[in-house]
Amino acid sequence: MIRQAEIKEKITMAGKQVRHKKGGFSFVFLHLFCYLYLFSLPVVFLSVPNVYARQENSVKAESLLYRESMTLFEDGNVDKAIELVKKAIKANPKYPDAYNRLGYMLLKKGRINDALDAFKSAMKIHPGLHSSQAGTGLALLKKGDAKGAEIIVKKALILNPHPSKAHYVLGLVYEKLKDYKNAIKQFKKGIKTYRSGDNGTY
Repeated sequence: MIRQAEIKEKITMAGKQVRHKKGGFSFVFLHLFCYLYLFSLPVVFLSVPNVYARQENSVKAESLLYRESMTLFEDGNVDKAIELVKKAIKANPKYPDAYNRLGYMLLKKGRINDALDAFKSAMKIHPGLHSSQAGTGLALLKKGDAKGAEIIVKKALILNPHPSKAHYVLGLVYEKLKDYKNAIKQFKKGIKTYRSGDNGTY
């Protein structure tokens, strides 16, 4: 779940921007709503269909570790979650979902370069993993490379034009670039995509 401190931080950041109204939405309200809407369910934006960790009649050890790490992360125990997802990777080094989840966990800890390495590993195994592309964009944005983030998130949208998370990250990119019109556009697309039920990949 979202921590109060995170919400307050988003409110503070958004409050520093120009109140831009379009279609009845204030920019501040839209930004906060989108953040809450897309990030209140960590499982949705961190997980993708797991096609590598299951067999028809058995569940591999790495899948159990992966799922346990998800639960720990949702409970706020990020360090233990990282430990378990690394064990999942050790059990199966060709497990892109685990690398992807590790990337987001490392971002949560502020370890941006390590997160980029994790996303890179995920995409090396599964080049079309949209969540890792969006995660890479988010990491680049945190490093101050808004243009680099824009390029890779747009690539994710070309491969899959309906990923809610990628729309949200691209909205953050445009906000950083002070392009509020396009930021609002991407936030709205993210919400619309999530509402349509197309939220499993990004």
